[in-house]
Amino acid sequence: MTERYLTEIQVAERTRISLKTLRRWRLENRGPKYSKFGSLVRYGQEELIQWEQAQPSGGEDPTKRITAKPVRHSILMRASWDDKRRLPLTEPGNPLR
Repeated sequence: MTERYLTEIQVAERTRISLKTLRRWRLENRGPKYSKFGSLVRYGQEELIQWEQAQPSGGEDPTKRITAKPVRHSILMRASWDDKRRLPLTEPGNPLR
């Protein structure tokens, strides 16, 4: 079976990813796999389909929900107490002014 190759313009139109982004991804070794034929860049259709299917889809997976870590209140209180005690309000450079 002969593999069909797509130009970077065809891939940009198909995926709705800008041409500039595709080019940047190639420099960063990201994005879909590509082949070079001299100075020509081509994307294999089968590899592009595999890359598209491997991309995460939208929506929320409740089993993988990320929860925020609690902020340590004592650190915040100590920092604000230190600032107030060490620098009087009339001193230049006071961050509390």
